Amino acid sequence: MGRKPSYFKIGVFVILATVLLLVAVVIFGSGLFAPGKLKFETYFNESITGLTVGSPVEFRGVRIGQVETIAFAGGTYEIPRENGRLSGFEPFVRVVFFVPRETMPQFAVDRTESVLEQMIARGLRVRINSNILTGQGYLEANYLDPARFPVLEVPWTPEHIYIPSAPSELTTLKDSLDKILIRLQEIDFEGLVDSFRQTLVAVEKAVGEANLARVSEEATGLLAEARQKVQSLDTEGISDATRRLLASLDQTVTDANVPALSGEAKRLIAEVRVTNDNLRRLLAAPEGMAGGTNLPEVVARLNRALASIDRLVATEKPEIEVIIGNFREISDNLRDLTESLRARPSELFFSKPPRESEAYK
Repeated sequence: MGRKPSYFKIGVFVILATVLLLVAVVIFGSGLFAPGKLKFETYFNESITGLTVGSPVEFRGVRIGQVETIAFAGGTYEIPRENGRLSGFEPFVRVVFFVPRETMPQFAVDRTESVLEQMIARGLRVRINSNILTGQGYLEANYLDPARFPVLEVPWTPEHIYIPSAPSELTTLKDSLDKILIRLQEIDFEGLVDSFRQTLVAVEKAVGEANLARVSEEATGLLAEARQKVQSLDTEGISDATRRLLASLDQTVTDANVPALSGEAKRLIAEVRVTNDNLRRLLAAPEGMAGGTNLPEVVARLNRALASIDRLVATEKPEIEVIIGNFREISDNLRDLTESLRARPSELFFSKPPRESEAYK
């Protein structure tokens, strides 16, 4: 007879194998032995319909990783209440995704946080998109306007590297449409219709009171009167008078002898320039004197010189009169001598000498 199998040993073996299998699944599934994997997390305050665990993660259309965990943020972190009420972060959805390190070589082991901070400052955001054909959702990382989509500050410490999120394109479009609809609802269309109706009534009343037939008759009469005035104008006489005026102007310009006037003007300008130079030399300071021309001082000196001459004449007047008398007598004698010589020139060589008594006189 063969040995009976030991069910106890078989049971222990099965239990141990099952435990080892579960431990291996947990360890390898947690990525403990996968140091080349980077984990990130983000938060969404909107519906994530179509996004599931395993959904791809793309960066500018290039697949770089996949979604690992989707859950509410309150299930992982303790969210503090705000004034005893539920916090606004309670409905936020926490999405964890991983990226193989070889896919993003710029994330070095010692530079991951610094490089990521620079990328976030430039506008790196994560948003949900969906495939139009299949409707499957996926995460898309891209650079957006950081002023339009600021970084969301959360009141807890993220377990993994935190990348801010941005609303999906569909959500952004929906929000814009909602704002437009709200603005349209705020418009008082009934008031606008009433105002338009009142305007039409006022226009009809004004047209009715305007008596358009009379206005038309007056306008027709005014046009007829204007046409009659225009026809009564002596256009030919005005044209002839204008032609004669232009001819008179041409003749005046011709008689003006513009070239001769131009020559005279040039000579006048030359004479004025010469006179100006003469005046400048006349008024210039004497050589050796410092400073410019002082015409009042020159006139004052001239007046002083004339006053001195007047005083000299007044003081020496008797002597001057005697001298002038002697000059007059000498002049008379010279006149007599010249007249005598003119009449008898030989007396200059053949005249007798004066008498002795006259010589001594």
